Amino acid sequence: MKLKIEGVKVRSISSCLPPFVLDMHSLGAQYGEIEVAKIIKTTGIHCVRVAKDGITSSDLCLSAAKKLINENSIDPDQIDGVVFVSQTPDYILPQTSHLIQKRLNLKESVFCLDIRLGCSGYIHGLLQSALLVQSGACNMVLLLSGDVTTSFINPLDRACRMVFGDAGTATVVERGNSSMMFAIYSDGLGAERLIIPAGGARVPRNYLTEIAVKCEDGSWRSECDLFMDGIEIFNFALKRVPLLLDEVAQMAGWDRNEVGTYAIHQANKFMVDTIRRRAQVEAHRMPIDVEKYGNTGPASIPLLLSSVGQIRQNEGRLSSAVLIGFGVGLSWGGVACQLNETKIIEPITYIK
Repeated sequence: MKLKIEGVKVRSISSCLPPFVLDMHSLGAQYGEIEVAKIIKTTGIHCVRVAKDGITSSDLCLSAAKKLINENSIDPDQIDGVVFVSQTPDYILPQTSHLIQKRLNLKESVFCLDIRLGCSGYIHGLLQSALLVQSGACNMVLLLSGDVTTSFINPLDRACRMVFGDAGTATVVERGNSSMMFAIYSDGLGAERLIIPAGGARVPRNYLTEIAVKCEDGSWRSECDLFMDGIEIFNFALKRVPLLLDEVAQMAGWDRNEVGTYAIHQANKFMVDTIRRRAQVEAHRMPIDVEKYGNTGPASIPLLLSSVGQIRQNEGRLSSAVLIGFGVGLSWGGVACQLNETKIIEPITYIK
């Protein structure tokens, strides 16, 4: 799907991190010092944030939203749409976006929508938010995206535990004078490459699905734990993402070297660097912050922008930005937009 949406803008972006920091070097006693050092060198991830004590993705997103609302002096009554993007909702039902409407004391006429999607989810959330604004259904949409993926990882699965972290973000999309160009794709044939097999209607959770077994890669996991085929996900990303970078830039009428910032999903440093080289993009155009946070799923792109955006904005690098997400589904998508006037707020730490 390709689409140009006019008359919209991203007003502000914020993010929130759980307070607990898991240092990957601390796992040496459990997984072996040599193995841990090898994984750190490959992924570039030195630590991740972990949501403990019942902290949910909506808690993190709400904290980011309140910071954003205060920093932008937004009257909550101005918000007429809430889009919540997460694979870790508060409940199977109801929608978490309805709970957010209540917790923020938003008006009853607010449109609420949950999108159950991971690493490409922020792009889908931006698309839905921009469509609501362009159609006239909403004037201001609060887009929340985040995950507490660590709650679905078996502690004995080093492949996932040393990659995924938790975070929540908030973005405001409203009427404006700029345009957004989207390209979004899906391939359900790869669904089993990144999956939690049990817990839904297809395979209900029970005591058997909770039994962890030793897998071929030496990790332990149950059917209720997250499974990722890292090699296949890497191959998928390397095949699809470099082409998408050029495609989205061309939709905006930009040459590859005219793009100031490529903000792509922070899966791991090796993957980002390999995609960058394959796409022939200069290193300074594709920032990386994965070493501090790990793979934060749908929070990855806005967290990256929240972390490095102010500096890049001052350098004029956000006047032409291409955002790219890819992962679970399998799915991949991108948007070309201007973020030079977007108020970007540095990440905050969640306080319960």
